[in-house]
Amino acid sequence: MKPILQRLLIFSLLCLLFSLPFAGCLYAKTLILEGSLKSSIDVKQQTSFSVIKPVSSLTFKFFLPTAFSNGAVRQSLQTLQTIFEPQPVKVEDKVDTFGNRFKVVTWRNVNSDIRINTIFQVSIDSELPSMESRAAFPLKALSQDVLIYLKSTKNVQSDSSDISSLSKSLTANASNEYEAVTAILNFVADNIKYTYNPPQYDAQYTLRTKTGNCQNFAHLSMALLRAAGIPARIVGGISLKEQWKIPTGEGNLVQAMGQGGHAWMEIYFPDLGWLSYDPQQSKQFTSSRHIKQTHGLDASDINDSWEAIPYLPQYNEIIDAKFLDDKVSVKLKSSIGMPRPYMLSNSVLVKAAIPPLIKPPPKEEPKPPVEVTPILPKGKVIEFGNMEFPNLVDVYRVIGDKGFKILDKETAEYVTSKYIFAQAFKFDESLIIEKISLAMRKFGGDGTIYIDLVADDNGRPSLTGIRSMPIFIENIRRRPGYYWVDFVFPPEAPTKLTKGKYWIVLRFSGEVIMNWFYIPGKPYGDSNDTRSTLKGYKWEDILNYDFVFKVKARRS
Repeated sequence: MKPILQRLLIFSLLCLLFSLPFAGCLYAKTLILEGSLKSSIDVKQQTSFSVIKPVSSLTFKFFLPTAFSNGAVRQSLQTLQTIFEPQPVKVEDKVDTFGNRFKVVTWRNVNSDIRINTIFQVSIDSELPSMESRAAFPLKALSQDVLIYLKSTKNVQSDSSDISSLSKSLTANASNEYEAVTAILNFVADNIKYTYNPPQYDAQYTLRTKTGNCQNFAHLSMALLRAAGIPARIVGGISLKEQWKIPTGEGNLVQAMGQGGHAWMEIYFPDLGWLSYDPQQSKQFTSSRHIKQTHGLDASDINDSWEAIPYLPQYNEIIDAKFLDDKVSVKLKSSIGMPRPYMLSNSVLVKAAIPPLIKPPPKEEPKPPVEVTPILPKGKVIEFGNMEFPNLVDVYRVIGDKGFKILDKETAEYVTSKYIFAQAFKFDESLIIEKISLAMRKFGGDGTIYIDLVADDNGRPSLTGIRSMPIFIENIRRRPGYYWVDFVFPPEAPTKLTKGKYWIVLRFSGEVIMNWFYIPGKPYGDSNDTRSTLKGYKWEDILNYDFVFKVKARRS
């Protein structure tokens, strides 16, 4: 084993064996949790088609939520009802080769909008037990019903040379399946940036561009796993926006996702069965904010689809969820120093697979991750930040004469609420700040919004900085989607800043209703560079995403 890998393994084992607190594993990013999430939720999934001129025929295939259980997650359905408006001429209930339940519904001669309401109550118990695995790597003697999930597909090109060679490299030092899976998932988390409306979802595109949405994350992870001989399957379902918090001893790590379609995956262990993995967020489990509907070889097996004559009406979906009961009882057990963004896991003991613990050299401590600061182009005026965002998030795609649902959703925080939100950025030279822009959306209300630009104070916003001019909400034009809102500073404000780390703090007055768009994961900042607080100065919550912002400045 290479010396650096050996040191990382030693440190990780120390964290696991001695259950060091969060502060003890200062640069740790995989948080080992114990406890459970137990939720009961009323869900209304409303799908609609906008009929702007007569439709002679429309056929819609859509999947239903399912009951399932594995080693960490148990999902059960209490009620399930589907209501159609107008009434279709034909409704067929079917089950596919993977065991997924779905309906195929047909309408004829429709002159008004079509609505489908799927109403259900679901209970999700997500346990975080300590697990034990003896699965050696490479895997051997898999059953026929599992071998199908090693197949290469159009979206999961596990037999391509680039995927195969990378998979072999990542798993070269793995002596058991758990180590191989962890190496692959850490690579994906460290190297893929979440983006919206990607033109392709397949694994090769994702690896080549290092970008994609949840389908891309799942497809690349699965391709690398299958190339290593590890069965993996995609899961389609719904994610819910209800936050949950993990106490770390120095505050809370807040887990948040957008509400809507979502893709994750399941990985097979011969001695543990299928386990849930979200390559953006968690290993061996998913939270009670994930509602499973389907699984398959790739996204083409799990996405809703429709076809119509003489044209395809516009598709839309709205998810409403009400938590009837929500018990989150988790605590931090230990931590491991990879990958770069935060990942959540329960404890897995690998029997007869971990080498004897070697005492590390005296006083040797893990080095902090290298912080990437923006490389600023030459010229008088520069712009930098987390600047990529969609005006609107695509919810479906047309291929030929058929429409397909996209497992993606809007991600934005209601930032004019009881919480105050802040985003950090860094630069390496003195700059004169001209303006700062945030990707926002106006919903209504009255009052003003403004920002404080403050210096860093040991990883949190300080009380020292400058305040922008206020923007009256009525001066922001209401329009669809998200757009830049520009904040400028008073002429007398000291906008010349020395190199270092600074925070954008969004503040407001009155009854403003505004959203601030964010990108899941940490595409721009360090893991702790997005925070929120109830009190305005404690900044007790660490958020698992980066807000979208842009800094325009001049070199001084």
